[in-house]
Amino acid sequence: METMKFIMDARRVFVRVLFAAGLAGWAMASHAATIVADFNGDGRSDTATITAASGSISIAHGGGGTTSYGVPANWLTISAVEVNGVAGAEFVVTYAGTVVWVVDDRARATRLYLVDALGSGRVVSFSEMNGVAGNEVALIYNNGNVWVINDRARRTSLYHVPAIGSGGGPRYVRIAEFNGTAGNEIMFSYVDGTSYVVDERLRTTRAYFYITSGGAPTYANVDGVAGLEAIFNYTFGQVWIVDRTRSVLYR
Repeated sequence: METMKFIMDARRVFVRVLFAAGLAGWAMASHAATIVADFNGDGRSDTATITAASGSISIAHGGGGTTSYGVPANWLTISAVEVNGVAGAEFVVTYAGTVVWVVDDRARATRLYLVDALGSGRVVSFSEMNGVAGNEVALIYNNGNVWVINDRARRTSLYHVPAIGSGGGPRYVRIAEFNGTAGNEIMFSYVDGTSYVVDERLRTTRAYFYITSGGAPTYANVDGVAGLEAIFNYTFGQVWIVDRTRSVLYR
């Protein structure tokens, strides 16, 4: 079975994996749930009551007052995360279809973004990827499409990498700081000796090709300079991908 190995830095990346059935998170629940966070940026804890069956979000503010919002019902996931670079968490709501909604209580607004439908599967993650305050929303699809939502700039970007199973094996994915400049990148590695880096700050994708005998990479800062390296250990020695210098090194 085709697989994807997703390796993350839990301190900087929040990841939710979506499958065609048995979806995780606050998904498809008919009853109300509550989430506590500072949603309006005033430094006080607010309590949100969310109901997937109706798409309703009601926020009782710690400083007094209530705000209410409506989004399409029966979301796949709903996550409270800071995405616009201003104090206060937003709700990011995903669906099986082509829409992602952001609920911004500080601005008393909702925003709609269009992406690919769930299809054969995807991973939704949140990470600061462009070097500017606010997490970006990355939707990584099994078919190789990568959508990045930059809510601060009200913008989406689409990137393409090989699909899961390309090269005859798993796809290894890591979101981390690889190029030594503010903002995380997404690295995809395949067992056929190819790796790709999606760089949202520069809005580009870089490809690396190297000799391989298969196997998963490890990630570490081995050269003492800012940015992680991807390290492949083979019988003939090590291969390093150094994205900061755009190079492949054989050790």
